[in-house]
Amino acid sequence: MRVEGAVTSLTCRGRDDQFFIGTNKGQMHRSAYATFKEELVAVCHTGAVNDIVFPEGHSDLFVTCSTNDIRVWYTPERLERLRITVPNVTCHAVEVTRDGMVIVSAWNDGKIRAFVPATGEPMYEINNAHNLGVTAIAATSDCKQIISGGGDGQVICA
Repeated sequence: MRVEGAVTSLTCRGRDDQFFIGTNKGQMHRSAYATFKEELVAVCHTGAVNDIVFPEGHSDLFVTCSTNDIRVWYTPERLERLRITVPNVTCHAVEVTRDGMVIVSAWNDGKIRAFVPATGEPMYEINNAHNLGVTAIAATSDCKQIISGGGDGQVICA
């Protein structure tokens, strides 16, 4: 059996018919001794959650951001539905446009990145939006402009 990341914890359950595996990638797996096959039980960000947003009209979904990724969660099933990974950078803020067509995000490398909500595919990137990282993001109600704030103290409209 193989799990993602380094194994950080193991524990037996009940009459020792199952055991749980924790990893440094924020994952918890369950396995039965008889099958020795892992089942993903829970996931979480490996760093601080920097922002959370509920898309307009969709209380069953929410989006979070952290170091290296953005995640879309489905509340009725308590499951992660989508993970958008951008290695070696931190997402400080996230926004879903009112029409639900774009996830807009603010990153510590000074870039604003936009993604397709259903697939996580990149839509566009605005380079050098702020010199000291993009720290806040918002979309106008007509979904035509993005307002961003940065570690440099500037607020810009794109």
